[in-house]
Amino acid sequence: MGNIHKGHRKRLKEEFLQLGMDHFPDHRVLELLLFYAIPRLDTNELGHELLEQFGTITGVFDASYELLVQVPGMGENSATLIKVAAALIRRYMDDYTSRNNVIDSPEAAKEYMRYKFLCEQRECIYLACMGHNGKIIFCTKVTDGSPESVSVAPSEIVKLALRADAAKAFIAHNHPNGLCLPSNRDIRVTSILFDTLRQVDVELTDHIIVAPDGVYSMVESNMFPACRN
Repeated sequence: MGNIHKGHRKRLKEEFLQLGMDHFPDHRVLELLLFYAIPRLDTNELGHELLEQFGTITGVFDASYELLVQVPGMGENSATLIKVAAALIRRYMDDYTSRNNVIDSPEAAKEYMRYKFLCEQRECIYLACMGHNGKIIFCTKVTDGSPESVSVAPSEIVKLALRADAAKAFIAHNHPNGLCLPSNRDIRVTSILFDTLRQVDVELTDHIIVAPDGVYSMVESNMFPACRN
């Protein structure tokens, strides 16, 4: 009897190129990806094992490098490839949503920040700086925290906004393990940043929170300092 696996990789690649990936089950998506880190061994079972360990394909891409290398059959190259693929997805979506980068509404701010936190396991803070017309002139991750919290000195935000010569700015952070609702600390920090930036003639326009359940705007929810005032 011939080897039923002979030519399997070639057939799977051709199937993807001809039909796309929409009809692939998740384990076959991972199997195909892992071809490029594991040259000869069967990666089908490893795809199943990754889903068994992390639940979904999103869980696999969100998993840390340290957890990935602990999965039997995963080496350093395979874990690195998964993390590169996850970062590439985030870069693509970030670039795609940034093409129209004039922020003229809370919805636009939410859309701009929606994909910046893909695959982040820790809370982090982004600052987006704009000109008077709302066009993004600078956006950067300011700092990383832990899976449950993140903090930043207002002076760091001010320094970055002034360096960008911003007229307006908004901040965003994520709740990777929680809901897209502000904590009391989030509200307090926003008020401090609002007042601090106003002293240097920079208008803080919103605070966006991104979580697995959605994206939240403090302005839309009347929780922003300017709305409350």
